[in-house]
Amino acid sequence: MLVSSRASPPKPLKINTSEPYLSLKSLLPRTPIPSPSLPSILPRHGKKPPKLNSKRIVRAIIWLTVVISLYYIVAFGKKKTRNLADLTFLSSLGKTYEIVEAAELPNHPTPLALTDSKGRHHWTIWIPPKLGFPLASTDYADICSQVEEVARHVAGRPSDEIRDDHYYQDDANFIDVEEAQSRHFLPEQVDSSADKHLPICPKTLTYVLDATDAGLGSALLGMWVSYSLAKREQRTFFIDDSHFPYGNYSNFFTPYPNPTKCRPPPSSQRVPCPHRAKHLVVSAGTTPWTFGDSFHAHFSQREIFDMAREGYEALFSLRGDDKNHVSSRLKKLRHENDGTNGLVGIHIRRGDRHPFEYSFQHGYLPPERYMDVALRLIGASEQWKVILASDDANMYDHIELPGAVRAQTRISLASKKQLDGAGLGWEGGFFKDVFWGLGLPVHVLNQKKVGSPMPTMARPPSGPEHDDKNTEIEQKKEKERDKDKQRSLATAEVRDYKTHPTDEALKLRELLGRAYLMDLAVLARSDKIICGVASNACRVLAVMSGWERAFEEKDWVNVDGNYGWTFLDY
Repeated sequence: MLVSSRASPPKPLKINTSEPYLSLKSLLPRTPIPSPSLPSILPRHGKKPPKLNSKRIVRAIIWLTVVISLYYIVAFGKKKTRNLADLTFLSSLGKTYEIVEAAELPNHPTPLALTDSKGRHHWTIWIPPKLGFPLASTDYADICSQVEEVARHVAGRPSDEIRDDHYYQDDANFIDVEEAQSRHFLPEQVDSSADKHLPICPKTLTYVLDATDAGLGSALLGMWVSYSLAKREQRTFFIDDSHFPYGNYSNFFTPYPNPTKCRPPPSSQRVPCPHRAKHLVVSAGTTPWTFGDSFHAHFSQREIFDMAREGYEALFSLRGDDKNHVSSRLKKLRHENDGTNGLVGIHIRRGDRHPFEYSFQHGYLPPERYMDVALRLIGASEQWKVILASDDANMYDHIELPGAVRAQTRISLASKKQLDGAGLGWEGGFFKDVFWGLGLPVHVLNQKKVGSPMPTMARPPSGPEHDDKNTEIEQKKEKERDKDKQRSLATAEVRDYKTHPTDEALKLRELLGRAYLMDLAVLARSDKIICGVASNACRVLAVMSGWERAFEEKDWVNVDGNYGWTFLDY
């Protein structure tokens, strides 16, 4: 027989009936079953198992939190970068444009097509903040010319689709610049405005007096209608004269106040198109889009005239000394020779503006036509005076305009004949090329052909060369000077004399502008006005007279064919 190694046989299994549930502990034997093949449950030599280190646990949790936080920060940054990367825009190649995909924002202003995180397509306007405000008029025109193509691309419309766009037509795919910045499609611009204590206006319209058009009449009409348009659309109206070719706005008019006590938005949010943008820019360069076909289809001719009239009443306030001269001049003309005279105002436009009438499209209306209309209106009465304003100084002594006197005498144009052939007078009328050539530096004039100087962006010459290179030291010095000149020419900024005229040019332009405005102010308060509607000054005079006087009472007479009053040419 084999003797068992157990001290006593195993006890039978007992279940504690007092416990409602069967415990796993009750199924195990009370004493451990020794087995040579299994390790002991208790550690050898009576040692206890090591306890967990609480400091290590806390340290591990901290590191894990840091890693997770860094992950989410990087992931959020990649999301922004992805939104900025999913964009397309129009790239100019000569006179054609093509859709270009890019991972970075372009360095020039342009409409952008972009895609959000859900794959939906939108478009907006991108203006790099570094360009400042205002942009060049050509940049604003380029943006508006590309908007329709980008909007069509985003909407997936065929290029040959004909659309009848409404002036206030909504585009669900367009995102305003402010919203695009808040949604991280575009980077936000740091606002460096000096009026940070004022809130940003909810909606604005800024009229930019730019150098696109040398004429002052078109600038007045555009500014007046823009003012009224801003009021209709509940926008705050601003005037910017940074690139005004005639100088500061305050040199001609009393400053326009901002009654809303708010400030314009950052430059990147002020765009020329589309018209539904919150912060709109209007200038002579955007006329075909702001005041184009859809504008004339939405507003009647009478409504446009009334808008211009509203702007005139709000903005046409000459500066103090010029305003006083106009009042005293009118008083003198009306009460000359101890009587009360009626006044017939004649405006004759020459220069580069030609009549609409077919027979004179390449010439000018004869002065006798103006005088014949004046005599027909006043008859043989001696209680009438004919006052004259013209851009051609020769008209004031013309044989076909007997008895006509100058509208204002504060600033007068002088002809070459009056200056005894000195060659410095204003000859033949207002020519834009002559205007841009006023006060140009001598080295720029020398680069031009004989005649009216054109606007130039040429760099000034580097100066005369030195010929005395007799010694080796002098030759080295000359070479160093040549290198310095080359470096300076390579890095010099090109000067545009349109937007950055010389001080002399600015003074001459200001004199011309003030003379023009005072002429208009005197003629507008005449009893009768005679002019040719091809001239912007004639259209301005109709607005200054008012609808009732000009068209119902027939105090405004057009001598240029059977054409009526029109707004800007576009």
